[in-house]
Amino acid sequence: MNIFRLALPAALMLFLSVSAFAGDDEEFAPRGKMGTVTIITDPPNSFVFLDGDSLGKSPIIKRQFRTGPLKLIVIDQGKELINTRFNVWPNKENKFEGTTTMPAGTIKITTNPSKCRILLDGEYADRTDGGPLTLNSVDAGDHKVGADCPGRKTYEVLVKVEGEKGVDLFLDAVKRTHTKKTEAAKKGKKGDEDED
Repeated sequence: MNIFRLALPAALMLFLSVSAFAGDDEEFAPRGKMGTVTIITDPPNSFVFLDGDSLGKSPIIKRQFRTGPLKLIVIDQGKELINTRFNVWPNKENKFEGTTTMPAGTIKITTNPSKCRILLDGEYADRTDGGPLTLNSVDAGDHKVGADCPGRKTYEVLVKVEGEKGVDLFLDAVKRTHTKKTEAAKKGKKGDEDED
């Protein structure tokens, strides 16, 4: 076997990886100097931490801070809503603007028949006793919602919950169908609407 055939690809890979690391240095702000930071969140009044130091509540306007590639964390109601790298460059106003969305929403459930046990991810959540039931503070993500109604087999559907949005869900355990609408669809905006 020819040793040069093995050595050439290895040398090429070493060159490419050194070149890739050299380019990464240009993306990081230099350390050891001072810059100015402005951090605005929508909505305001979230706790802002930059490289572990508390800056107080947003908005933070033109605050002097040390330079470098720093970690920006924004917390509201005890939840970490933003966690990102934030380069603070010397002799420059470094600005970050972000929307903070609580990672939980609501599910409003109406059933047929009107009195059913409601299951969320297989666990008993509450009952629809003749009217709609609203489940508050449901973590964002996909959830299995079921209606366990007298004389009927449990009927379950998959529901996607988005942060700070509501889902209206109608579970018909008799016909084994459902409809769901997001909060945006109810307000006349384009939103998710699903029917089975």
